Amino acid sequence: MTPERFRLLIEGTLAVWRVEGSLSFKDDEASCHITAEGRDMATVSREVQPFGTVWRIQEPGRRDRVHPSVGAALRSLREILCPERSTGRVLFVSEGGP
Repeated sequence: MTPERFRLLIEGTLAVWRVEGSLSFKDDEASCHITAEGRDMATVSREVQPFGTVWRIQEPGRRDRVHPSVGAALRSLREILCPERSTGRVLFVSEGGP
């Protein structure tokens, strides 16, 4: 996943959830710091490790949440940013086909 696609994913997800906040993306990395309601909420990152891809959610004052898939990472992020929202399903479709 390119940094541009990561940015599109995070911006689109927060727009769907109607989370208003400030997003700070790192250049050339799949990492985003989220600030909402005047406070640091979370940092989301995607890391490629020798054993596979890891999605990491860092929340101030708590242990990191590490996930092997984007779906699980988005569930954790939703719990942090908008816990009142019910869970749902996410469908990802490739622009280039199968």
